[in-house]
Amino acid sequence: MHQIHRSSKKLLMLFLSCFVLMFYGCATIPEAIEHSSLQIGTKMSDTIFLDPEYKMTHKKIFIDVTNTSNIRKINISNFKQKIASDLQAKGYTIVVDPTQADYILQVNVLYFDHYRKTGAKEGAATGAALGAAAGLAASGDNDVDALIIAAVAAGAGYVGGAVVGKMIHIDTFAGVVDVQIKEKHEKPIKETVETNASQGSATVVKQRLEKESHWMIYRTKIAVTATKTNLKEEEVAKVVEDNLADQIAGIF
Repeated sequence: MHQIHRSSKKLLMLFLSCFVLMFYGCATIPEAIEHSSLQIGTKMSDTIFLDPEYKMTHKKIFIDVTNTSNIRKINISNFKQKIASDLQAKGYTIVVDPTQADYILQVNVLYFDHYRKTGAKEGAATGAALGAAAGLAASGDNDVDALIIAAVAAGAGYVGGAVVGKMIHIDTFAGVVDVQIKEKHEKPIKETVETNASQGSATVVKQRLEKESHWMIYRTKIAVTATKTNLKEEEVAKVVEDNLADQIAGIF
């Protein structure tokens, strides 16, 4: 009787083990547990250094935020307000007239989406692939995919979207913004604008315009990624907004 009981217990354990393996996948359960908490990664394509002496005495800033991505989950009004709040906390005054500003900050949401939805293939990216992508971004490559993967590597170390089982998946959402900062100076600054316009398959028209302005221009891209098991869009939009705003304000 005791032997039958032990056999039944073994059969039950075997059944449960098979069920877990079928439902979740043995090799990927640790990954699901590892990503049960939200993990954030950030990456800036190029560092911007603003004049520290100028910043001490010039505190008026005009902010313009736009969204040219296909996804409208980022709330532009909230995003702009978050940037403004972060800058006000650092002593800046937000102005509504750009002609009265010491700085013009322009931000455009270039990308916001569930990154690489297709799962296991992309999700099982090797460390070498992540390292290569991080190297691309670190070397000044502004490619959006390279920048996002570098941000993932900086945060969770996981490309995202991997299907762990029938009910569990590791999701990565990414937001990428273009940032332009214009810094006003009293003395005129000489600018050269060059255009290469193709005409047909063999002709290129080169144009050069030289002009003067009072604005020094700086540009960069910033990527923020959020990775978590079964992450939803509604959870992540505000997280991405807040982290991007913090990164942008950190330039000043």
